[in-house]
Amino acid sequence: MSGVFIRELDIELINDEAKTLELHQKIEGDVSCVVWDASITLAKYLENLNKKRPGCLQNMNVVELGAGVGCVGITAACLGANVLVTDLDRALPLLILNTEVNKAQWKDYGAIEVKSLNWGEDLEMKDLPNLILLADCIYYNESINPLIKTLKELSNADTEIIVCQEMRDTEKQLECWKNFTKIAKEHFEFSFIPIEEHHPIYCSSDVVLLRLKKL
Repeated sequence: MSGVFIRELDIELINDEAKTLELHQKIEGDVSCVVWDASITLAKYLENLNKKRPGCLQNMNVVELGAGVGCVGITAACLGANVLVTDLDRALPLLILNTEVNKAQWKDYGAIEVKSLNWGEDLEMKDLPNLILLADCIYYNESINPLIKTLKELSNADTEIIVCQEMRDTEKQLECWKNFTKIAKEHFEFSFIPIEEHHPIYCSSDVVLLRLKKL
């Protein structure tokens, strides 16, 4: 694929074993084409969680929404999860490329499947996921209600949803986040994950982690 460059990300497994992910990004584009800080924060949160609770993602069914280049989903697979990574049709070529390029890193631990998903539309799944992950997906007001609909349809009271979002100071972004949290509170238990529980290095006061559980 032309017009791409690579960012490497090291993921530490248990027993101090590490995997280096090669994440292909597009030189030009605005969404679903680069590794955003929130993606790294969430990936490293999962890594840190696995250190504290070894094997906590093993055989877990995970769905990533708005997966972009696949950083978070591939990390979850490296940590033992069975992952369904989803995004819009136009994002799939890069997402598929990254899952294939990094297959040697995750194939002995977890599994990855790639599917197209427009929020608000049905996603055929045999079982509901144990965990739903989103990184830097809250930036269009028009997408909030479809996203909430998808989160409701893919979850039950046992499903954990983790949203990671970079807090940008533009009026549009602040309004979008305010609207998302307002609507989310109507349907989900809502709590911020303390920064002390984030990865000790890959954390920032500008990037929040939010945990949702269906009411």
